[in-house]
Amino acid sequence: MESIIEIGTNGFWKNRQSPKQSLERTALLFNEIKGETIIEIGTGIQGEMSGNSALVWAKNTAAEKIYCLDLEDKHISEVKEATQAYKNVEALKIDGLKFLKNFKGKIDLLYLDFWVQDKEGDISGTARAESYLKAFLLARKKLNSESMILIDDTDHIDPWKQTLIVPRARKDGFNVIHCGRQTLLKRNK
Repeated sequence: MESIIEIGTNGFWKNRQSPKQSLERTALLFNEIKGETIIEIGTGIQGEMSGNSALVWAKNTAAEKIYCLDLEDKHISEVKEATQAYKNVEALKIDGLKFLKNFKGKIDLLYLDFWVQDKEGDISGTARAESYLKAFLLARKKLNSESMILIDDTDHIDPWKQTLIVPRARKDGFNVIHCGRQTLLKRNK
């Protein structure tokens, strides 16, 4: 059966699937590559349709460090409360792009799910497309030779989160593993 996602007049999905399967598959692949560090930009515990990725990473990976970043106090508080039993999770109220710029370690999984407001007059999604590419460029040399990038909400019309980052990451040796509700890119050694 074909999976069809209808788009409303506002350019957003009418009906869509949970990202749970994608998140769990990504966690499995993360463990297979013996990943150590996850950076999640845009975090929160927002229910089944959002996937609660911070909990998926905490419960299903052997990550040594999981950085959950957001600019909203509410989202940081949700993650801190939900993951208090997991000492490898650090929820920080910080701009993810600034964090990437200053991060000194290596990254095994970069998970992107943050929101950027478009400029007046731009086509809806332009700012997200540009910001996701910027996140990749900041993380590019910090991503391990075998690493992954997971992008949420890629079941949307272009321009959107995946529009610029996917072609650029592919030029840098990343392959698309799956796409739909989320897009997973993986680079092998």
